[in-house]
This record gives sequence, structure tokens and C-alpha cells, in this order.
Amino acid sequence: IGIFVGAIWANVSWGEYWGWDPKEVWALITFMTYAAALHPKTLPALRRPMVFHIFMIVAFLTIIMTYFGVNYVLGGMHSYA
Repeated sequence: IGIFVGAIWANVSWGEYWGWDPKEVWALITFMTYAAALHPKTLPALRRPMVFHIFMIVAFLTIIMTYFGVNYVLGGMHSYA
């Protein structure tokens, strides 16, 4: 919901829904990663517990990158460093 509400807010504020800012891109990567985890029937490899757990660790690392990596490593509109 946050991605969609943020896109509407960005359109009102800056006149465009998507600006390809690193924070926006990493939020989309995180969203798509967790969406893949919710579809194990279409991704047979995720049915195996060990593969699923490793995938979920990688998914959590995308959240860490979205919150901390973009703010302190990458530049852009959402950088606070």
C-alpha cells in the first residue's frame, strides 16, 4: 500500500508517479522479492525448506538495503547522509 500511496503523493507533489530514485527502485525490488515468496506454486524451487529459508534471508537483506543502504551509500532524493 505504501508504494502505491507514495506514487500518488509523488504525482501530486512533483508531477510524476515514478522518478527512478534509488529508494523507489529498491522499494520495488523488495516488493517483488516478497511477492515471489508468496507464490511457491509457480516457483517450485521455493517448495524446498532450505531454499526457501535462504531466499527469505536474501529478501530481508533487500529490506536492509532499502532502509540503510540507499540512505547512507547511494545518493538521490531520499538520501539522508
